[in-house]
Amino acid sequence: MQPIHTHYDNLQLTQSATDAEIRQAYRRLSKKYHPDLSDDPDAHRIMQIVNRAYEILSNPQSRAEHDRWIALQYLQQKQVYHAQPIAYYGDENREPTPKTQSNPHQNYTYAYTTQPQRSYKRVLHGLLLISLVLFGLILWQGWGWLERSQLLPIITGTPPEPQVIVYEYPTETVSSDPQIAPTNEPYTRPKTAPNGKPFPEVSGYIDGYPVMEGMGNAKLVIENIRNSSDVFAQLYEKNTPQPIRTFFVVEREEMILSHLDAGEYFVRYYQLDNGEYLNSESVTLVRNQSATIYLQRGKSPNE
Repeated sequence: MQPIHTHYDNLQLTQSATDAEIRQAYRRLSKKYHPDLSDDPDAHRIMQIVNRAYEILSNPQSRAEHDRWIALQYLQQKQVYHAQPIAYYGDENREPTPKTQSNPHQNYTYAYTTQPQRSYKRVLHGLLLISLVLFGLILWQGWGWLERSQLLPIITGTPPEPQVIVYEYPTETVSSDPQIAPTNEPYTRPKTAPNGKPFPEVSGYIDGYPVMEGMGNAKLVIENIRNSSDVFAQLYEKNTPQPIRTFFVVEREEMILSHLDAGEYFVRYYQLDNGEYLNSESVTLVRNQSATIYLQRGKSPNE
């Protein structure tokens, strides 16, 4: 049976990969192929493939559907393989034994001379069975063809890397979002995150964004106590283009981000009350310890 190319191949993983292995593969490929960091002319296309693979495999429901699709493809190949007829042919040089001659192998010879007719019937039956199987699979598995069309070929020896499209709120001088007005118009506070999901009522993660957990037990305290605005924020590891966490923090409150690996981190945050877009200072996390990132006080909405 022919091998089937899957999203696991695009992340250079086996189908038995754990959630942590999927996240690690995604981060490794993001660092290698992100268009801002790579000179490869195919980097953007590779990142799109990787991003699609990570989107499917990081979600338990869509990963289960993908696993069922893989199993179905192998089952289809197996059914077609077993449905192929096997023809047996006698020795073409064998001369038939005369009917009047007493020969203990007479029945054996007759079986060979009638075999081509049986093989012809087997071929017809096999073709009919294959046609029925394929027709049924096409009707029942419509979604499978669409998903398979999205699986792109393996990229030059190393599967592509998952790419997360990072949305950044525009600054005060440039705006493509109708909720965030340009500088010559009054500022209007957005009611939803860039992915269209509403901001939570309390500090917490925003639905629809991945929450990437490390293997360590380090913690970060995001302190917004000194700030005068609610913030839309994203946590980054230094020299990594993709956000690790995306969250919302109410003004005068703080939020704890746990299960982080040791490393250097910073926060990019958007002041929802006045439209400021800021970066925090960088902090270094040591294994099994905690650190605090202080968000700056925003400008007054009336300034």
